Amino acid sequence: MTAETARLLDRIRLQDGTHQDDLPFLERTLAQLFTQLGGRFDASQVDIAIRIKDRDKPGMRTSLELIVHGLPPMIGTSHLTDTKDAVNDAEAKVISQLQTAVDRRSERH
Repeated sequence: MTAETARLLDRIRLQDGTHQDDLPFLERTLAQLFTQLGGRFDASQVDIAIRIKDRDKPGMRTSLELIVHGLPPMIGTSHLTDTKDAVNDAEAKVISQLQTAVDRRSERH
């Protein structure tokens, strides 16, 4: 684990259906998001929240919220029932929103 990844992991708020034991899983599963953030933003400017409602049950809902100082909040949700697939799905949606927000910000500057 890189120092930047460790700083970003420290910025994760585990909510509804997530636990400290999930951090190694989240480190691996959110690697693409960490790569996008690490090259652009200081970890102190980043807040990440993850929720897995009704984990391992029909109707499971996963949401990933990303707040980066100076950008609008970004939220990705998934209704996939496999936890890893659901986190990856939500992560892909957040990365897409992050890229759009960064592009818009750079167009204004």
